[in-house]
Amino acid sequence: MRRRSVMQDTIYMTVIQFVLECLALGFQSWMARQIGASSVGILALAGSFFNLAAMVAGGNGMLCASRFVSEELGHKNGSPGHILRYGITFCLLLTLPVGTLVFCFAEPLSGKFLQSVVFAGSVRAMALLLPFGGIGACLRGYFNAVCRVSVTACCDAAEFLLRAGTLIGLWSGTQDPEQICRYLVYSMAVGTIFPCLFLTVRYFREQRGERKKPTIGFGQYVRLAVPVALGGCLTAGLSTANDALIPVTLRQFGDSTSQALRQFGTFEGVVIPVLFFPSTILCALSGILIPEIARANASGNRERVQYLTERVIGLTFVFAVWISAILFKFGGEIGRWMDGGALSGRMIRILAPVVPFIYLEIVLEALIKGMGKQNFSSLNYLAEYIIRICVVLICIPLFGFYGIVASYYTSNVFGNCNRLRMAVKTANLRFRFRKLVGKPLFAVSFAFLTTSLLEKCFFSASASVCSVICYAVCTVVLYGGVLWLLRGREEARQRRGKRRVLFGR
Repeated sequence: MRRRSVMQDTIYMTVIQFVLECLALGFQSWMARQIGASSVGILALAGSFFNLAAMVAGGNGMLCASRFVSEELGHKNGSPGHILRYGITFCLLLTLPVGTLVFCFAEPLSGKFLQSVVFAGSVRAMALLLPFGGIGACLRGYFNAVCRVSVTACCDAAEFLLRAGTLIGLWSGTQDPEQICRYLVYSMAVGTIFPCLFLTVRYFREQRGERKKPTIGFGQYVRLAVPVALGGCLTAGLSTANDALIPVTLRQFGDSTSQALRQFGTFEGVVIPVLFFPSTILCALSGILIPEIARANASGNRERVQYLTERVIGLTFVFAVWISAILFKFGGEIGRWMDGGALSGRMIRILAPVVPFIYLEIVLEALIKGMGKQNFSSLNYLAEYIIRICVVLICIPLFGFYGIVASYYTSNVFGNCNRLRMAVKTANLRFRFRKLVGKPLFAVSFAFLTTSLLEKCFFSASASVCSVICYAVCTVVLYGGVLWLLRGREEARQRRGKRRVLFGR
C-alpha cells in the first residue's frame, strides 16, 4: 500500500468517524436530559458488561482477523480467506460456552455488575447476541485488513444510527431503569445483527474463490490467537471491574446509591465523551495502522515501520497538546453546554493535562500490536489497570469523585510511558524529546498567550460558542505557524529523502 492510500483511508475514516462522534455527543447529551445521570450510569455499566461478554465470546475477533489476515497478505502466496474462516471458527467455539454461562448465571451477573437482579432478563438477551457480534467483529477485521475501509465505515455508521434510532423510537418518557435497560438491549440487537448480515453478504459478493493454501493451519492460528484473545479479555475484564467499583467506592465515601450512579453517569456520559471526542482522527488512523504495520513487519520492510512509528508519534503529540490546551481553557463552558453542570466542567479541566497520554495510547497500541508485541500489551494493560483499581479503592473512599482523577493520572502516565518506550525500542528509534514534546509545548504556549492578549486588547471575552470557535481557530493558526518556523531545513530534507526511499518518489 502506498502512502497516498493510507492518507486517503485515514481522511475518509476521519470524516465518517467525526460525523458519528458529533451525533454520539449530541445523543449522550439528549440521554442525560431525558433519563437523568443515574440512569445513564446504569446504561454505562450495562454497555461495559456487554463489551466484556462480547470480547470473551468473540476472542478479540476484530484484532485477530485484522492482524493475521494482514500478515497473510504480506506473504506472496497467502490465503486471507482461509484465515478469516479460521477466525470465525475460533470465535464460534468460544461463543457457545461463554453465551451458555452468561445465560444460566444471568441473575448473579446482573446483581454483581448492574447493581440489581431485575436486569437478569436483559443479560440473557445479551447472551443471545454474542454469536452475531463475534462473526461481525471478524468480518470487520477482514475488510480492514484488505483496505476496504469504506465497508467498515458504512457499517459503523449503520450500527450507530440503528442503535440510536431504535432507542429514540422506543423512548416513551419512562424513568424505570429496568425498562430503559430493555430498550438498550433492543437497540443492541438491531445494531449487532444488521451489520453482521450486511458484512456477510458483502464478503460473499466479493469472494473470488481462493484456491491457495494458507501459510498456517487452524491449530497454529489458535496458538497465535489465544494470546491476542486473552489480552483483549483481560483489558475488557479489568475495565468492567474498574467501572463496577466506582459506584461502590463512591458509596463508601458517603454518597447514596442514586447519587453514586448519578456521578458515575456524569463521568461516563459527559466527561469521557468530551475528552475522547477530538481523538476521532487517531481512532481512524489506529484502525489502519494495525494491518499496515503488520504487513510491513511480515514482509521485512523495517524502514517503513520506522517511518510510520516516528511520524505517527510526532503527529499525535502535536495534535494532543493543542487539544489539551483547548480543554483546559474552555472545559467549564463545554461541561455546561453538555448539560453536565459545574462538576463535569471542573473534571474536564482537571483531566485536560492527561489528554496527551490518553491519545498516545490509541496509536501506540496500534503500533505495538502491529509489530506483534501482544504479550507486552497484555502485561502492560494488566499493570495499568491494577494501578487504576488500587487507586480507585484507596482514593475514592477518601476524596470522593476526585479520586477518579488520581486513578486516571497514575494509570495513564505509567502505562503510556511504557508503551512509548516499547514502540521506540521495537522500531529501533531514538526518542527526541526536544523535537516531539518541547516544540509543541513551546508553540502551544505562544499561541494561547498571544491569542489571550489579543482578546483582552481588542475583543470582549465571552463564553459563547462563536467566541470559542474564533479563539480556537486563532490559536491553531498561530500554533501551526510556530511549528512550521521551528522545523529545521535538515529535518525537512531528511523527511523528503525518506519518502522517496519508502514510496518510490
